Amino acid sequence: MYDIILFGATGFTGKLCAHFIAQNYPSTTQWCIAGRSLSRLEAVVQELKALCPDRVAPDIEITELNPSSLNPLIQRSRLVINGIGPFHRFSTPIVAACATLGTHYVDFTTEIPWIQQVIQRYDEIARQSGSILMPGLSTSTPSDIMAWLIANKMQEAFSTGTAEIITSGKLDIKAMSAGSLNTVLDTFETYGSGWYLYGDSSILSPRLQRNPQKAPWIARFFGYRRTQELGSLTTSFTGPGNQAVVYRSVSQKPDLYGPDFHFEEYLPANGVPSAVFVHFLTKAFLLLLSIPFIRWLLRRLATRMDSAPDLNQLRHVERAEFRAVGSGSEKVAPQVWASFAREGALYELTALVTCVGARVLLDRKISAHSAGKDVRGHGGVVTPSFLGMEYVDQLKDAGIKIEVGLL
Repeated sequence: MYDIILFGATGFTGKLCAHFIAQNYPSTTQWCIAGRSLSRLEAVVQELKALCPDRVAPDIEITELNPSSLNPLIQRSRLVINGIGPFHRFSTPIVAACATLGTHYVDFTTEIPWIQQVIQRYDEIARQSGSILMPGLSTSTPSDIMAWLIANKMQEAFSTGTAEIITSGKLDIKAMSAGSLNTVLDTFETYGSGWYLYGDSSILSPRLQRNPQKAPWIARFFGYRRTQELGSLTTSFTGPGNQAVVYRSVSQKPDLYGPDFHFEEYLPANGVPSAVFVHFLTKAFLLLLSIPFIRWLLRRLATRMDSAPDLNQLRHVERAEFRAVGSGSEKVAPQVWASFAREGALYELTALVTCVGARVLLDRKISAHSAGKDVRGHGGVVTPSFLGMEYVDQLKDAGIKIEVGLL
């Protein structure tokens, strides 16, 4: 019986997940890395032995992405960490097996339309089997965690729901792997640009009764918004996806967030001209990605890119910084703030939030099994905030600065 199966360990971010497990999980963790290429998996194991010579290396499991090969392996594991992207092309069979067999699942996809398909196809199946499916432990984690912390603080301090949360989120990206670029291109080739340009942020929670409140017209048409606490803001490339994840959290805990909840995410900007420029540049980029010839050119560029960016360099120049303010349902001025920040390579941040989340889920599953609890009927597709304060505390222990307080 394995505690964890790691798929995609030969990829750039998947290998970082393997490093994190080897360096930070208990030495008693029983785990394996799984895939199709024995030689590439063996190379990862040798790398892990050099990194952690005093630790037992993971097993290697050779498997194909079909039920007859996946099911016997996943059936004898408590949790799967999946890093095989593009996820919409390769990872659906892994999700299907986990949902059916009651095995917990996490990944770091940013492919929101695919997550929608996962919810439509496997949410009810996972609910019945007791499988917790958590796709997208990546760029959405800061936004979802801050919104949850603000909603909790609002209830604790004022006994009221949250009317609105405005988030300013910035990822200082200095390099992208060829695999990440190809995933973006494949996603736009499959789903087009429509949702990214105009999509409804309740795409992951269709039954949610949304607050009709909208962003100010200047933000919708020109990308500019300003708040006293966050300063000048503009359109964020990752904002729509993060908003969709937050609204799924709201649909699962409506009493916590309140009936009037509204969420907007932006990118920090240096005044009106900068905000307008970034807004139209973002929209133009999204439109360009819908053109096959542009995607072809970018794929040619990907073939010349380094498959593995220099992590040592990125650790000194990249950072993630998110700030948020929330106002109560009585339409008063913002009352609660939250922040999420980490210095260092963003790919390592992705591996960190994924593997810490997986560890929280694994500990819960082991505890439930030890207590003899029947978890059937308690699964489904959930979001990062489902993991609660245990997740927040472990993220802090891993070096992320997370704060929440009253204004």
